[in-house]
Amino acid sequence: MPTQSEIDAQYELERTAISCGLQRLHKNTYNVESKDYASASIYGVASVDTLIPLVIAEIESTEWKIRKGNSGVAFKEIAEYLAGIEPLATAAITCKVVFDKVFSFRDDNSLLVSVCDAIGTSVEQECQTRYYDRECPDLLIHKRTISTKPVVRSKSSSTSDEL
Repeated sequence: MPTQSEIDAQYELERTAISCGLQRLHKNTYNVESKDYASASIYGVASVDTLIPLVIAEIESTEWKIRKGNSGVAFKEIAEYLAGIEPLATAAITCKVVFDKVFSFRDDNSLLVSVCDAIGTSVEQECQTRYYDRECPDLLIHKRTISTKPVVRSKSSSTSDEL
């Protein structure tokens, strides 16, 4: 049976662990927010998980209006370009970009124009990547292998050998 001093020591150890965990959580949240990655924070991950189904429902509702012909001529133009990307991907990109921009430390990032521009750019880049992946997969495989190769320095470029 543990003594009272052992119980007190265990209690203090657990309180210290909780305190260290909170400090680490605050530090990590500050770091991701300062790097414009608020979607990777605790509140960002939880909020994005909650928002994605709602955004998907709105995207599907808009697509249905486009197919039905109730949305006007302007929506038909976008439907052609968004046909290659599923609502889940569009919703995930949108939620991530919104959190990254709105909770950014930079004042101009949270402006509506900046947020909308970033969402449009991200969705467009995803569509382009999928297009090239479908039409010319060897190009993306080649590009991925180039970008993931480690940089190897030759002995002639090393300054330590010359000293």
